[in-house]
This record gives sequence, structure tokens and C-alpha cells, in this order.
Amino acid sequence: MIDTHAHLDFESFDPDRSEVIARFFENKGKAIINIGVDQERIRKTLELSEKYENIFSAIAFHPEEIKNLANFDNVKKYLTELVEKNKKIVALGEMGLDYFHFKEEAEHRKQKELFEIQLDLAGELGLPVVLHCRDAYADLLEILESKEVYSKISKVLHCYSGNPADTKSFLKCEKLMFSFTGNITFVKKENPLLESIQMIPLERTMVETDCPFLAPVPFRGKRNEPSFVHQVIEKLAELKKLNFEEIEQQTDQNAIKFFNLRL
Repeated sequence: MIDTHAHLDFESFDPDRSEVIARFFENKGKAIINIGVDQERIRKTLELSEKYENIFSAIAFHPEEIKNLANFDNVKKYLTELVEKNKKIVALGEMGLDYFHFKEEAEHRKQKELFEIQLDLAGELGLPVVLHCRDAYADLLEILESKEVYSKISKVLHCYSGNPADTKSFLKCEKLMFSFTGNITFVKKENPLLESIQMIPLERTMVETDCPFLAPVPFRGKRNEPSFVHQVIEKLAELKKLNFEEIEQQTDQNAIKFFNLRL
């Protein structure tokens, strides 16, 4: 099992972080990608990957950070210097667009600017990207299709919840993967996400927890943790009518290739 998207740096893990991490690796966990979303969380993420052999880092500025960044002049320099110094940074992310809390067109323009700065950098550094998208799939797709260089970047839509129409469009994107979280255990039979899951080939699928958020059933409402990626794999196996081992093996292979992991 590989948890491709975790936030173990969050304060909710302060009382028992080492126990949570140990529990994952003791239960056949292979690797965790921890995601840094601002300067302080990037610092904590890098500390975690330095401490644990099979915890790796992805770093970037989340779209919500437009409210905290006075300007974007130093974003490229800051991220580049960290990547050059730290070999356990395996991706840039999470980055993207989030219109759920940001309704104004001026805010959308700022998010797009920040997103493109970081996408351009990923192209220059040859790193994959972890994409955040909430209520903005059309604009995200438009940006991904706007430059030829973006088609050459490996990218993953984290916590994917798009409908079949969104999925059909994104499946046409080169080098794009889809990652599922505990939210797939919440959905009912009539949910369009279930149809999307059936549309997406297993070869383009990864799994994650996004912990401490989105704990899967039967832990819904509690703090999520990397060990619960087991329930995500289990649900995918049920939906795809495959066994657990088949899903685990393929999603592990996908993650190892996508993040260029050396385990």
C-alpha cells in the first residue's frame, strides 16, 4: 500500500504522529507522500521525509495561499532552492484551483497565475505535479491544455470527484492520473462518481487518504490516517470487481512510477 497524499504535518497528529506512522508501515505500508501546502507546512513536511526513510515530500503553494502571499515574485526561487537541496522531494504539489471559498473573478485570476508559475517550474525541473481542484474542473482543464509543455508533465488529480463528463475530458489529457480517497466509500449507487470510477483504467489510478481529512467508512467523522488507505483499496476492488491484491499491486506500481520512488 502506498498513500500518495497525506498531511501528517498537521497539528492533529502531534500527540501520536510516530505511532500513526509506525502503524502504517507495520501493516504492509510501503511509502507515504506527504504534501506541503505553505511555507510552514513545507518545512514540517521536509522534516518528516528526512526522519523517515519511506516518507517522501511534495511541495507547492495551495491555491488558498493567494490570501497569504503578498506577491508571487519569489515562489519559483523558493521552490527551486528546496528541490535542489532535498532529494526526497518527488513532486510539486498540491497546486491548482479552488473556487469553493473564492468566488470573485479577481481571486480566480490570482489562483490561475500562481498555478501556472508552479506548473511552468515543474516542467523546468522535470517533476510530476499533484493537482488540487474544487469547483473549477473546466478552468483547470483549460490551463492544462493551454501549453504543449504541460502535456509532457506527469500529473495527478488528487481526491478526484469529477462527474462522467469531466472524466471524459480529463481522460484525453496526456500523462494524467486520478487519485481516490475515502470519499469513494461515502457514495450511494446513484452518485456520478461511481460511473467515473468505472471509466478510469486501473493503470491511471492511485490511492490516497488526504489525512487527517476524509476518513473512509467505517471511520467516517474521525481523524484519517495512512493505514486507512486499506479501505480505499478495498472499496475500489469492490467497485471494479477485482480482488484487493490486484488493486494494491497496480496502484503501488502506478505510484512508484509516477513519483519515481526508490523503495
